[in-house]
Amino acid sequence: MIRRYWLLGLLALVSACSQQSTKPAAVAFHNLNAKYNAIWQADRLKKSLQKKFWEEHKEDYKSMLPIIPAIDSTFGQQHATDIDLVIKKASLVIDRHQNSHFVDDAYTLIGWGRYIKKDYKNALETFKFVNSIDNDPRSQSTSLIHLYQIYIHQHDFTSAEKVGEFIQSLDLSQTQKNNYLLSRAYYHQSKKELIPTIALLEEIIPSLSSGEEKARLYFILGQLFESQGKNQLALESYAKVKKSKASYELQFHATLAVHQLNNAPEELEKMIREPKNEDHVPALYAALGEIYFKNKEFDKAKEYWTKGGKSGSDRGELYLQLGNLFAKQLKRFDDAAKYYDSAATYMSPNHAAYASTQKLKTTWSTYLQLSKAVSQEDSLLKLSNMSLAELTDMYQKTQKKQQRKADSILTKNIPVQNTVIFTRRPASPEQQSFYFNNDQARIQGQQEFSNKWGLRTLEDFWNRKNKNNNLTNRIVDLTQNSSNASSENIKASNDIPVLSDSLQIWLNTIPKSPAQLSQVKKREEDALFELGKFVRLELGEKEQASILLKKLLTNYPGTSHEAEALYLLYLSSDKDSPAQKNYRSQLFDRFPTAYFKQLILKIENGSLTETNELAAQKAYELAYGQFKANNYSEASRQCQQILQQFPGSNLEDKVVFLKALCYGGLKEFTSYQDNLKNFILAFPKSPLTTEAEALLKAYTKNKN
Repeated sequence: MIRRYWLLGLLALVSACSQQSTKPAAVAFHNLNAKYNAIWQADRLKKSLQKKFWEEHKEDYKSMLPIIPAIDSTFGQQHATDIDLVIKKASLVIDRHQNSHFVDDAYTLIGWGRYIKKDYKNALETFKFVNSIDNDPRSQSTSLIHLYQIYIHQHDFTSAEKVGEFIQSLDLSQTQKNNYLLSRAYYHQSKKELIPTIALLEEIIPSLSSGEEKARLYFILGQLFESQGKNQLALESYAKVKKSKASYELQFHATLAVHQLNNAPEELEKMIREPKNEDHVPALYAALGEIYFKNKEFDKAKEYWTKGGKSGSDRGELYLQLGNLFAKQLKRFDDAAKYYDSAATYMSPNHAAYASTQKLKTTWSTYLQLSKAVSQEDSLLKLSNMSLAELTDMYQKTQKKQQRKADSILTKNIPVQNTVIFTRRPASPEQQSFYFNNDQARIQGQQEFSNKWGLRTLEDFWNRKNKNNNLTNRIVDLTQNSSNASSENIKASNDIPVLSDSLQIWLNTIPKSPAQLSQVKKREEDALFELGKFVRLELGEKEQASILLKKLLTNYPGTSHEAEALYLLYLSSDKDSPAQKNYRSQLFDRFPTAYFKQLILKIENGSLTETNELAAQKAYELAYGQFKANNYSEASRQCQQILQQFPGSNLEDKVVFLKALCYGGLKEFTSYQDNLKNFILAFPKSPLTTEAEALLKAYTKNKN
């Protein structure tokens, strides 16, 4: 009998464990196991991961801090094991405790795990599902707030607004209310709506207990006030950071912001000398540079930014600021190009300015190449006007200077502290007969070797004539021309007495004959034009472009680039200024059929009316009819008339292309080629551009 009761009790206990049962005992059993087993373990892992996130998160204090930091995908990758374990533990509740009251909590944890892994697509689906399976206000509100944050991260503000309106209708706990208000403030911050962002932060902050979170929000509030020019309110917010039990890192940057607002470089100098700020010295140098930059003391700004750029994690950003300083304020473009190159090298791929910095590097590298090409040809022309004695003197001075530099480098590279010093007795007269024991003979031999061979690296085949190109490159960059040294130049230098092989090699690269000088001048003419055009159109530097293009027209009157140079000078001049009117007049008088004249008319007249567009259409049809009838001269005349009468019409690309074809029909191939090139440059997005490129390629191939 007792055995029968025991079996019945066991059967009742087993039936109570079923996750399909809705009996109170079964539900209580599964609630207990779900909450204090899987959910408890998953929640503990979640809190640990949240703590790690803030420990590993690096703030960019130079930019506006986001109220809710974006999830970094690298964090999800580094902690994938723990995140997967959160999801796995939460999934146990769904698999084994379906009748418990914690299934919605399990799905919320799974959604959070996907959110922190930046798997937004699946996280969104999970949070949406939570709201469809249960009406528990607690889990529903939590999942909706996460849903709201994801939409903001994705900049899907329309969906975020709908979710936000729904959240406002719910009865939230104080913690959930704070989380929602913070998310709401982040929503307005992401939309750059600063006034509602400030209002929400001022509402939230007093309800928070002192700690890192509260201090961080005070810092953001200070940044917001500062961005609006409300410096006094910003100073008050930064002062409250210290009173909120902030970390030293946050306190340091709050103090830094205060001194910058107060324009107090002397306070920053004091901070540099404090041992506790040793790791923050680059940031202090950067802040000092910003203060002097705002005060228009550009040389001091350069000095401190250069010091800050020698170390620290912000090297890329500091080099970018230096590049901007040299480009925009100091107008030292070659230096700007070098700093932009360094900025692109050191800029973190995660930095907001990474893509734009890479683009700046490419643009300014092109500028540097064009600038070097101009300098190279100019140097060659200057050297060609010097006498042999002047060239020899220049060579020897440069060689001695380079020798001193090499000696100083060797001296610096000697690790004195590790050098073992050997002492020996002075060599006897008999021993001094050996060359290496005789100091005087050895020094004299070094000098004789240097005079004959120049600087030579200790390597195989050191005595070949073409080994010593270093000096040549330091006097003038002849890399593009050394391979083109012609037989004429060699003949011209046969009468020159050879002082040394290295000197003779260098002299052979300097143009002397009329043909060589003509080639150098043509290269300089083209390089000047390309540089001036690039500076105006790509860099937008009107003043520098004007200097270069004026030099082109002065040094090379009648240049083949004159029409376009006048057009670029027109663009670089102040509107309606005498200079602009002068360039316009010259272009219109000297080049009445040039396409650049039509571009100026288009700028001045704007778009055409509908009536004029119809008139242009009819005129184009007449011109095209003449072209089909092989009346190329008349077709070309009519095209020119259309361009002058209807500048900026919708058919402009067709008219210009037809005019180019007319030159081909007339067998005026130079004009044909030039007009095709101009068409490709002027209308890169025209459907006719592909055909124009094919015609130009075919003509060039047949010509060669």
